[in-house]
Amino acid sequence: MASRFAVAFQFLTAIPLFEAREFSPRELARAMGAFPLVGLALGAGLVAFHWVLGHRLPGVLEGAVLVALLAWATGSFHLDGLADTADGLAGGWTRERALEIMKDSRVGAVGAAALVLAILTKALGLGLLPEGIRAWGLLLTPAVARGSVVWLAYGSIYARPRAGLGTPYTEHLDRGTLNLALLGSALPCLLLGWRGLLAFGLTLLYTGWLKGFFHRRLGGVTGDTLGFAEETGEILFLLCLHLLF
Repeated sequence: MASRFAVAFQFLTAIPLFEAREFSPRELARAMGAFPLVGLALGAGLVAFHWVLGHRLPGVLEGAVLVALLAWATGSFHLDGLADTADGLAGGWTRERALEIMKDSRVGAVGAAALVLAILTKALGLGLLPEGIRAWGLLLTPAVARGSVVWLAYGSIYARPRAGLGTPYTEHLDRGTLNLALLGSALPCLLLGWRGLLAFGLTLLYTGWLKGFFHRRLGGVTGDTLGFAEETGEILFLLCLHLLF
């Protein structure tokens, strides 16, 4: 598990905690079993900020800083996928055109709007968590979303004709790694009791729906759609926490 965590941490974050090196597609796929652990590490950073400084700030301002910290720690990796996917789905009437737009490094109007809405919603969702569950919500949100991405990738087809960033996950991800990721994101939710497990289950249901939608609309998934699922999965889990607690 230590080697999986090291690979996943290097891939999902911009923090130089481990020595940088290239990984084989199979190593990247195996590392998905540790995605929730990387999410817990990121969440622990959010909790630490809340305890040290965030609790002195107004909730909305603290939420904005927490989102900025997450973006810094991950290199805005998933936000880029969110914007590209939104642009592609909005501007591409055919599968081929949508994938072409998603590959464009420029951000369109729809992608920019999606970024603003996602950042605003996450800032409010994180900063205004109910006081009794705030620390648990900050800890669990990144972990649950990263676990749900593994569920999206499992059994999916890579949508592009040529290999890309998401190819290792669609071609080499096995059932054992999926089970490890789901266990790693579900068990911590027990800290919030049955309502935490329900929020986790609803996030998985959403991701399952996304999997079907992306296959119908794009013919499969890409690295961008995985990033889209991660960002929107965090938002959905936060919404569930606000509704259930």
